[in-house]
Amino acid sequence: MKQFREDGTIAADHSLAQGLLADKRPEPLCEPVSATQRRRPKRLNILLICHFGRTGYNILRSLKAANARVYLVHDRRGASLSYSRRCKVVHAAQDLALADPDQVLDIINDLHRQIGLDSVIASDVESLALLSKIRERLLAPVFPMADAETLATLNDKWTFYKLCETAGVAVPKSLFAGCHAEFDVGAVESELGYPVIVKPVNSYGQRGISIFRDRTQAEEWKRSPVDSDQPVIIQEYIEGTDWAISVFAQGGVIKHWVSWVCPSQLDTGYGVGRFLATEFRPRDDLLEMTQRVVTATGFSGVANFDARYDDQACRMKMLECNPRFFNRMSAARLSGLDFVRPGLPVANEQPATLGNVGYYPWQELFSTRGLHRLVRGQWRIAPLLHDILDMGTDPLPPIVRKWVREDGRN
Repeated sequence: MKQFREDGTIAADHSLAQGLLADKRPEPLCEPVSATQRRRPKRLNILLICHFGRTGYNILRSLKAANARVYLVHDRRGASLSYSRRCKVVHAAQDLALADPDQVLDIINDLHRQIGLDSVIASDVESLALLSKIRERLLAPVFPMADAETLATLNDKWTFYKLCETAGVAVPKSLFAGCHAEFDVGAVESELGYPVIVKPVNSYGQRGISIFRDRTQAEEWKRSPVDSDQPVIIQEYIEGTDWAISVFAQGGVIKHWVSWVCPSQLDTGYGVGRFLATEFRPRDDLLEMTQRVVTATGFSGVANFDARYDDQACRMKMLECNPRFFNRMSAARLSGLDFVRPGLPVANEQPATLGNVGYYPWQELFSTRGLHRLVRGQWRIAPLLHDILDMGTDPLPPIVRKWVREDGRN
């Protein structure tokens, strides 16, 4: 069990890094190199900063496919990755948001001096926020990412809504309340009408979402003491199908993208495949909307955008953005498009997007829905076997993550 200091770090970070890397120092330049070594491509050294264990594990799978050595900085929310065979921990903290940026900077720079890092990757918003504080002082290259102001704008549902309006991207009519007390029931009724959906501006994974069908439900929520000081966005509720699009962009230009139709955000009956089973379907209208946002911000990096097709208005409307790596990145990679590879110094022979293709993980075998797909011949065997082999060679992180209920932590 790791022992944490009060400042959230573990003891002897530098000695830990040096001990782990004692056998990784560069070979002397004068040592003869064989013909086999000359033909073999250089193995990448990657530093991964991770807060969400699930996302970090998916990145590890991509980096394993790129034959990279991975060194890990994580906090307790991503501690399951410390059980992985595919990385070595060089620093652990209780919370990346409270970690000492200068200490993390020193550890990464020391590591770079010893082995030569090819890229520093942040897996999620918390990791990106930490990396943005030290980016200018890092000696190692950094995976494409946005600046701190752009990340904050995209990650906040209200500022994202205002950005979409400015960029000419269709969005649901929305209002803002800085806390429960500022929630204006009358304004909601007159300007939006019921039903409405209420979301904390900085939440993720459907946390804190409420739907009010009438004024009575809205008034009851306003009187509730739970999270009463949390800012929220109130949006008209749109009847329609949920969609998502994920992109890799550089300098405000989308280089790679996938879009898919997905179960409703509030569909609790879908079961084990809610964030796994994927129907990739290209949507040019959704791509055009997303490119407007990416252009307006000059965005670089990986981001996921949620949208819904408004059945009544017969058009797509943008809902929110998560400016980070996304849950279905392994589904995309196993279907032919890896979102980590374009940001690495390696050959990137990939399509710009995927066509109409379905991806169903091994977990779906335990559902009636999945068995029906298998019988109907909808299940592609090669990605399924690849997925099972990939997880079977590094099984502990997802097992530990489920055991300690890591995904449910803040």
